Amino acid sequence: MTNTLTMTTKLTVNQTKAANRDKVTGGKRSSDWPKVEHAHLKSFPKCAACGSDKHVQVHHKKPFHLHPDLELDTNNLISLCMDNDCHLYVGHGDDFKAYNPNVQEDAAKVFANKNNLKSVLTEVTANAKKSRLFE
Repeated sequence: MTNTLTMTTKLTVNQTKAANRDKVTGGKRSSDWPKVEHAHLKSFPKCAACGSDKHVQVHHKKPFHLHPDLELDTNNLISLCMDNDCHLYVGHGDDFKAYNPNVQEDAAKVFANKNNLKSVLTEVTANAKKSRLFE
């Protein structure tokens, strides 16, 4: 019963988050998005960049508003956290209006050098800024 209640609560919270994102992106999320998001976080509960399990979010490698057909594609998803701002720095090159086309590679680089997290995040962010794309 507790697991069902917890899952229902998480889905409701995710649906609220999805509705808020709809306002930002101008796009309507699939009704299946909360389930896909929850399943992804269950399978990949840690940040792909730093390994944190706090404030982990699902990031679309190719943005939803540009590639709505990839919204539910599990190969287009990566877990990034806001604990160390990996979602912002690695996923978006320090600007949530942009996206980093090299997010997978940059996350792997951060993870391989996470003992020097601050310096590697600074380096990856600088590189992500150079290659980030806007709409």
